[in-house]
Amino acid sequence: MYRNNKKDLKNFFQRSYDDNFELFSKNTVNGLLRSLFEPIAANNAVSLILTRFKHTNSLEGIIKRLEYCSNVEMYSFLDYDNILKDDFVETEFVIITSQRYNAVLIWDYSDSKDKNETKLYIRLNSKDVNEVFETVKTRLKVNLDDKFYSFRPERRENALLNDAVYNVLKMLNENIKENEFNSKEQELIANKLDVKTDKTQQDTNIRHCCHEIKNQLSVIDIYAKILEKQFGDDQNIALIQKSVSLIRLQLEDLRANDNLNFKDKNLADVIKSSMEVFNKILPQKNNTIKFIDNASGDLFVYIDEDRIFTIINNIVKNANESTSNDEIEIALDCNDKFAKIYIKNHGEKIPEDIQPKLFEEGFSTKQGGWGVGLNVCQKYLASHLGSIKLVKSDDCETQFLVMLPISHR
Repeated sequence: MYRNNKKDLKNFFQRSYDDNFELFSKNTVNGLLRSLFEPIAANNAVSLILTRFKHTNSLEGIIKRLEYCSNVEMYSFLDYDNILKDDFVETEFVIITSQRYNAVLIWDYSDSKDKNETKLYIRLNSKDVNEVFETVKTRLKVNLDDKFYSFRPERRENALLNDAVYNVLKMLNENIKENEFNSKEQELIANKLDVKTDKTQQDTNIRHCCHEIKNQLSVIDIYAKILEKQFGDDQNIALIQKSVSLIRLQLEDLRANDNLNFKDKNLADVIKSSMEVFNKILPQKNNTIKFIDNASGDLFVYIDEDRIFTIINNIVKNANESTSNDEIEIALDCNDKFAKIYIKNHGEKIPEDIQPKLFEEGFSTKQGGWGVGLNVCQKYLASHLGSIKLVKSDDCETQFLVMLPISHR
């Protein structure tokens, strides 16, 4: 650790992370700060708080409350007149010493590829709070030793406490980053809605495209036959004709989207009907299936029911094959724009190294498998402006999430 004669906070921060590669979202950091500030603001607890924030938009409310607390003293290091212009200025931090607890947080977005993520150094009731204070206090114009050390942290490390807090923070951070990703994904999809209008336009575009391409293929096919009469059995001509045949097949696949039978359906009814298929299959492995409706009322989606049947049945079939003596669960939920179908079981974990490959065409974890099931699900959902992803797979459970745009409620 750096003692009083080592006035380099950034090195202190970086040395503390030699073996740590966890990145924390800005929302995680801000949430942690609010949770530390809230008990002080709510109780007007006698406290000294030293901060260096570059951006405080999401914390303005709680900071204003602290400023109105008569027993709280806050000092900001953002004013360059109060600090030395060295590598210290790139680092953001909070130091709290109070009747209730002592804490230090240090983070730095300047080296991150994603400016929304950072490494985070956090200690509660630890002697590290003292050492960080000794590092930064020389930048202050006033001497705060007496106030700070009136609530001096204990000299020991409190390693168990800090490890426990850090592990809980990591779990919360994973959920926050997942929610951030889902929000961005939903926003992108939502920009394509109204679902019905967009799907109708998509079908029209497909028909026009197929028609024009087929016309040009017919011309190419005619000239290929003329060349064949002139030059006989020529390999190049055969390749042209083969290419034309392959393009025709691709057009048929493209036109398959135009054959989808879209209707407004109550999604809960679709799920229940799909589950009936497994009433005789699941007992063979002593598995059961249950449906949980958290949608609070009828939830309608504009879908081809047969395709959604296929998607749900494919995931449930995979779940049944990977577990026994288990309860497979389908849960329906929603937000303002999307219906969410969660399907989970408690069977064997999907290895982490193959999880990113699950939706690739031709990839299968089963011996002799074709590797088309989940890939087909993904393609069907794309035609519905929906999505599918693996939410988690660990020693406790495996869970998939299917999302579909809501047409009305």
